[in-house]
Amino acid sequence: MNMGRPKIIAKVTGFISIAICIAYLLLITIFDFRTYLNDQLSNIN
Repeated sequence: MNMGRPKIIAKVTGFISIAICIAYLLLITIFDFRTYLNDQLSNIN
């Protein structure tokens, strides 16, 4: 039996899940900063 294929699939799946987590955190950070920026701009007027 070839045990290399399941290990490769596991590593690729892990990498994809970590990439999704990082992208999610970046999006949340960007949208949170936009909300803060909009609040600051609306307070100026």
